[in-house]
Amino acid sequence: MVSHFSNEFSCFQQYIPVMNNKIKLILLVLTVCVSCNKGQDISRFDYNYTIPTEFGDGIKTASLQSVGMDDAPIREMMDYINSVNRHRIHNILIFRQNKLVFEEYFQGNAIDWNVSNLDGGVIEYNRETEHYMASVSKSVTSVITGAAIQLGYLRDLNKKIIDYFPEYAGILTGQKADITIDHLLTMRCGLAFDENTYPYNNPQNDAYKMINADDPIEFVLSKPMTDTPGTKFFYNTGTTNVLARIIEKESGMSFLDFSNQYLFNALGGKDGEWLMMANGLPMASGGLSIRARELSKIGLLFLNDGIWEGKQIIPKNWITDSQQEKVNANNGFFQNSSYGYQWWITRFKVNGEFYKCFFAAGWGDQFMFIIPGLELIAEFNCGNYLVSPKISIINLLESYILKAITRN
Repeated sequence: MVSHFSNEFSCFQQYIPVMNNKIKLILLVLTVCVSCNKGQDISRFDYNYTIPTEFGDGIKTASLQSVGMDDAPIREMMDYINSVNRHRIHNILIFRQNKLVFEEYFQGNAIDWNVSNLDGGVIEYNRETEHYMASVSKSVTSVITGAAIQLGYLRDLNKKIIDYFPEYAGILTGQKADITIDHLLTMRCGLAFDENTYPYNNPQNDAYKMINADDPIEFVLSKPMTDTPGTKFFYNTGTTNVLARIIEKESGMSFLDFSNQYLFNALGGKDGEWLMMANGLPMASGGLSIRARELSKIGLLFLNDGIWEGKQIIPKNWITDSQQEKVNANNGFFQNSSYGYQWWITRFKVNGEFYKCFFAAGWGDQFMFIIPGLELIAEFNCGNYLVSPKISIINLLESYILKAITRN
């Protein structure tokens, strides 16, 4: 199987002209290319570690040592990062045992959708910066689906989507009539969706066609079947947007209002910012921009059975189900990986023991890794949209952050 992510990055390299507006360029959503450069030994530490500051946003802070982490590998990591010119890392956050123990922001280019290389002016990224999350949006949309389940709007994931879309009865025929919500969540709907053959600015690219269609949902559902629903994983950016439309239909609210009220605001944060498709539907598959701390709160939900400050935001069983291995799925990051409900799943070896990790990933090197067995969250946001990264985020996690853990 050829990696979806490798194909997509090759398409990005072909992108030259400036797009006319944000939404056409957002066709470049979905992926990350990870370089294989190794960390380097730093003989002395120039970086001075300090405990992150509390700001009354619901996030508690602590020192690395207090949660069983050695600060030497973290200082080594920072000296390595700081030694690489134009590394394009924008922020790194580490949580352990429900506390923020590391938070650093860097200088870098703001994303500018109106220039061909996306590099806007140089800014100092900080905790107030709304960062573009690309396909991390898919994992967030999965969490929003959990909120809809908590409120009783979605009760049966095996319900066929034709029941939600009578207006498309003429399209949802044959095997298409058997597509369920579960198939959308696990990328097993069986629908064709070609976002690899042509560059994203090419009108023949299916993502281009979907975003600019008068009815993006109709476009996605009108694609031919390639596999029986439920039998094969195939990364399809269109399906997440179908899921968002179902939430709208069942809740009677716009996806924007629903996600703000029942997720972002419920976590004590600001409204999420979403890029919109041509018909006004938010691009649930890759259009979200939020602050790094706000994304990490979603990670904390997964370490606390869906509870935030004593309130059940997401059902406990949804937290469990989301990270279950539904289907094997090569993703360009790890050889042995799988997919849950819009979350990637792998394992890491720490102190001689393997730990399950599920993670959100997005184009440009947006990552949030969650390792429940270690009570660990590591979040990275970067700006490697049209260039190969100089620093491997996977290497930072494996060679520095996980090596800093001294006790479980």
